Amino acid sequence: MKQIEYYIETLAPIIFAERNNDSTLYNTKKYIAGSIFRGMLAGKFIKDKNLGDEAHKNKDFYNIFLSGKVRFLPAYPIGKTIVDDLEPYILPLSLMKSKDGEEIRDISDGEKIQTGFKKMTGFALKKGNEIYKVNVDTQIEFHMSRNGEKSRILGSNKDGQVFNYEYIEPYQYFKGYIVVDDDLADDVYTYLKKVAEDNIYIGRSRSVQYGKCSLKKLSMNSIVGNGLKNGQKYYLYAYTPYMPNEEWNRVDTLAEHLCEQINEKLSKETVQLKKGKLIYATTEEYSGYVGVWHVRRERKMALSAGSMIEFEIDNIDDNLVKKLNDILYAGLGDRREEGFGQFRLMQPMQNLNLKEFDEDIKSKPEICNEVKKQAKQIIRQRIFEEIKKQAVSDLDEKCRFNAKSKTTLNRIEALVNSNKTKQQIQNEIKEFNKAAKVNLRQMFLDTDDFLEILTEDNNVKLPYSDIEWKAKLGLDDENLYQEMENDLGKDIFVIDEDTLYKEYFLWFIRHAKKLISKKNKEVE
Repeated sequence: MKQIEYYIETLAPIIFAERNNDSTLYNTKKYIAGSIFRGMLAGKFIKDKNLGDEAHKNKDFYNIFLSGKVRFLPAYPIGKTIVDDLEPYILPLSLMKSKDGEEIRDISDGEKIQTGFKKMTGFALKKGNEIYKVNVDTQIEFHMSRNGEKSRILGSNKDGQVFNYEYIEPYQYFKGYIVVDDDLADDVYTYLKKVAEDNIYIGRSRSVQYGKCSLKKLSMNSIVGNGLKNGQKYYLYAYTPYMPNEEWNRVDTLAEHLCEQINEKLSKETVQLKKGKLIYATTEEYSGYVGVWHVRRERKMALSAGSMIEFEIDNIDDNLVKKLNDILYAGLGDRREEGFGQFRLMQPMQNLNLKEFDEDIKSKPEICNEVKKQAKQIIRQRIFEEIKKQAVSDLDEKCRFNAKSKTTLNRIEALVNSNKTKQQIQNEIKEFNKAAKVNLRQMFLDTDDFLEILTEDNNVKLPYSDIEWKAKLGLDDENLYQEMENDLGKDIFVIDEDTLYKEYFLWFIRHAKKLISKKNKEVE
């Protein structure tokens, strides 16, 4: 099996509404569920291939989304920047923190809960014994209810019904994995790279500008599972929620069935996985919506992510650990293709440290592509303004006219407004008839006539050839230039030669025509 690592950055508010008892407030999940990610990719695949209602008959679609060979695990929050060497996960339910926040303990070794400690919940990033708590920034948006057809048309609700949406704020990162059988790994990875070229849309209210994200920074590696040390307790840690195939109502019964499933897959009479004494667990309900059939799934009980089930086993060795990891990464129970039923081997953690991110990580997050794009457009527009001002200034300060006709200038304006390159425009000007060339030679910038300037004949340099445009922006701090280039790219102050030529002479010619009109009026 292979594991494909992916990151998702939110570029707009994201809503993953989940059920609660408040009819006026819709909370959002704080992570991107595997079912949501899989559904988004499946929908995009169907649209790109124009499969319609026959998608399940397409071999590639079936292999990726229906065969069970690809498991789309959830993307858990990692904060406002990407830190590659930290792994996201839901905090194990065996972790306790002192009320003053100074000490963190893992009681999965059998230690009794002490007074002054409380259970830890939520998301974190982990590296060795260091744990970085992760928070998800959310806001609440007020909405007028418009569920009825008339209400949607009117854009309001006469009954005054309202509700509130909680949403995940933009510019936050989530990291997830896709576990793929070897024979499909390359196909899935290639498709994901193609998807990453465009923005993606997930969650609710996509029609009203919610849900915009980008998929980025993909990598594919072989599975390297957790090892086990003899002499310590062994646990199955629920990396994602686990939804058994059979009915159940007690966690200890579920744990026994789970061990039985693993034993069947091991197929070794000499090795038997047995449920241990300690269990740290909570449960939750899941349903879902099947868009193809327009029906809701049956609501089922699941073991929550972060749950810990102790197990006992004899004759542990590296070969057995590898087989266990293969079984756990393949997934157990129902809806495995949506990322449910992913367990990891875990043992009690010692000497834990709860840490904060360094200030430089907090203050220098990676700039998202959308912000970079907008910043580049703003800088480019500012440079164009300087080019325009320079062209007008050159004419006001250095020009003189003997010609009175604007006909030739109109032809040149049309050329610089076209899709032609600088070289193509200059070649066409050189092919003007004799009268047009005479007209251009009667207009001067200093001692050079317009024909020489436009075509760069007789070694005449372009009027702007010695200008460094970024210096025209009024940013005196060289360090600021350096930071902008580091953040946005080395080319942000560079305008290609064709665009520069056409932009400058567009305003050059337009202002020259105004000056000729003014001169003609003065003669009259």
